[in-house]
Amino acid sequence: MRPMPGMSCVLISRRLPALLALALLVAVSLVSLQLSLSAEARAAVRRPTGSPDWKHIYQVIANLNHRLPKVPVVYLVGGSAARECTISDSSWAAEVRRIGGPRLRTVELGSNGQNYYQDIDIVHRLPSVPSIVLIGIGLGRYVPQPMRPATRGVEQSTAGPGERPGARTSSSSYQQHHYSVRHILSDPKKRQFVRWWLADRYPAFKLNFAGNTAQLELLIQACQVRGLHPVLLEMPLNLPIVGRTLDRPRKMYTDSCRALAKKYGIPKIDFLKKVHLVSGDFFDMSHLVEPGRVKWQLRLSKTVVSLLKRYGIPAP
Repeated sequence: MRPMPGMSCVLISRRLPALLALALLVAVSLVSLQLSLSAEARAAVRRPTGSPDWKHIYQVIANLNHRLPKVPVVYLVGGSAARECTISDSSWAAEVRRIGGPRLRTVELGSNGQNYYQDIDIVHRLPSVPSIVLIGIGLGRYVPQPMRPATRGVEQSTAGPGERPGARTSSSSYQQHHYSVRHILSDPKKRQFVRWWLADRYPAFKLNFAGNTAQLELLIQACQVRGLHPVLLEMPLNLPIVGRTLDRPRKMYTDSCRALAKKYGIPKIDFLKKVHLVSGDFFDMSHLVEPGRVKWQLRLSKTVVSLLKRYGIPAP
């Protein structure tokens, strides 16, 4: 039996209020989830690259080029998870020495939302001294839209815009840590954060994954052209909270990183499960606070000692 002319329109018009109500319910649910997260939790993902971080990064690099280090240097590049995972550069270097390593400089160069393209720019600027570049990898590194690869050569700049080589970074103007054990999200809020990441960030992760993977390869190449030793390093993740929820996106980038590590003959290091971090070591899903930094930095220092021996740094 054929529907009478206009019947379809009548049926749609009758169902339209129900469809609109369903759409409104879904929208309200997503907004409620996002609003239920604290401002700090949303900022951990949405906050743009912070100018204090980048002012610090460029000033540190300018200082290194102005007065070349007489000891090996180990750099850590990555997003805000990288910035939060060490206690301080001086504490990190001292810990390496304490467990049997050589004198060296350790330099943390992480910033909010840092992508692989920005890491390439950092590598172009580093001084030509024996160095290891620890490249932080994690879910957040694949969310940003890939930038257009740099077309200039690997010549290095000695300072960023407005930076004066040899100047000291004021401790009052730069604070490495944005998170503290004095204020962390509750476990229910952290689980909400994970669900929000899947709803809000995972689509961008999938869309930008190939482009960011390609730029990670360019970053590895940039390090090797400069004579630096790139190492892929898994960043902290709150496994007690995340559980198996993010297994699929994690497998995507870890598989690609293993392939790149094999292709270029570089290490891919993941000691996440060996550190035995608990939820209280994190502000949220990936940012460590004081107790977590102590655990992470010790394992990181042991890794650095092993890497220095692997590459014969410093030369005997």
